[in-house]
Amino acid sequence: MNDAPVPEPPIVHGTVATDHWCLSESALFQDLDRVEMARMSARIPPRSLHAGQVVRAPHERSEALYVVKRGRVRLFRVLEDGRTVTTAIAGPGSVFGHLAVLGLRMGDTWCEAVDDGQLCVMGADDVHRLVLGDHRVAVRVIEQLGARIADVERRLTDTVCKSVVERTAATLCTLVDHAAPGHRPIAVRLTHEQLARLTGTTRERTTEALGRLSDRGYLRLRRGMVLVLDRPGLGLFSGEDFCD
Repeated sequence: MNDAPVPEPPIVHGTVATDHWCLSESALFQDLDRVEMARMSARIPPRSLHAGQVVRAPHERSEALYVVKRGRVRLFRVLEDGRTVTTAIAGPGSVFGHLAVLGLRMGDTWCEAVDDGQLCVMGADDVHRLVLGDHRVAVRVIEQLGARIADVERRLTDTVCKSVVERTAATLCTLVDHAAPGHRPIAVRLTHEQLARLTGTTRERTTEALGRLSDRGYLRLRRGMVLVLDRPGLGLFSGEDFCD
């Protein structure tokens, strides 16, 4: 493998959504102009977050929609044996929440800030007035819910049919897909532990999988991040077809 220095890469602060309650702010509000967006933002100012802060706990039943403005929020569930499984890492522009009218139910999901940031919180009344009150946004909500449900089905199939190495490759592909085309390498800022939780395996097996992908030249490992060197090759390795 070529050991030449790698130029400083663009950083991906994306989201791997594995449930249908995690949407995209840019997609939801893409039909609004700047004046309309400014008016909405003024009515829902961002709140500060600090790393480790619990944004929402499973016992909370109040309805709310959360918009990540800065930083990242980890969405996870706690298994019966005490282990935690990360279902999503919501980065800037991600929208998640618990709203029956939108079919968004978080159930036993915990939400915790990964690092310092800002979060906007819409109550049920805000959602009815600012989101559902505009048919353009309501249509985008329906579109995204359909896409997210299809994504959940695909990921469940991946869990059954693909190896840990293939699932790791597929997860990295999803993380870099929102990066600007033509820029390589792409840096994904996730620890091995966070990536393991996203792929539903252990840190040790994830480290082994990353090593195998690195040996093939698809990526390079750095402290606290993964440099994706060959996105097309990584995609081919992850496999496009599900099992029969």
